Amino acid sequence: MNHPVISTFALCLPLIAILGSLSSAQQIGKQAEMDRLELQGENLAAQADPEGAALAFGKAAMMAELLRTDAQEPATQKILQATSYLFRAQEQSLRALALFELAGGIPPASAGVCQYLDQGNRKLHHSKNLLEDTTAFPQMEITMRRTLLLDKSQEWENLLQGLHEDFGCPDLSIER
Repeated sequence: MNHPVISTFALCLPLIAILGSLSSAQQIGKQAEMDRLELQGENLAAQADPEGAALAFGKAAMMAELLRTDAQEPATQKILQATSYLFRAQEQSLRALALFELAGGIPPASAGVCQYLDQGNRKLHHSKNLLEDTTAFPQMEITMRRTLLLDKSQEWENLLQGLHEDFGCPDLSIER
């Protein structure tokens, strides 16, 4: 089933990989792998493969966590944590879409589908809360990445709301 909201995924732009504190070749390799997985997730979502996209975003979130644990600067750690939360939000949302389609795609969605959306929404808000702390991002490169992540978070917030309404789920709970 081709869900009408899935076409919006094609509008999501890949993030620009700018993390100034990552200096070693291994870190750059991890960064490149995270970016590759993100792009793969976006491509799969645009091709109406939410299950494959969810898997790619889950792997990208793991790479962001690995990069965060290796990062030295607090601002870089914070941006990578926000990135990981955003990827987890995308993963959960796409899992909800895949499960909804597997169940026939007829609203109202099951409690499991709505729980995935709720979990995605919580992760998205964790990401936005980290990004909205502007005092933690003094470097220009980090500020640019922060802006891109905030834009992407807003797109996903709109997508989550659309999925929530299309699936007929109860009100989203938002933990801020």
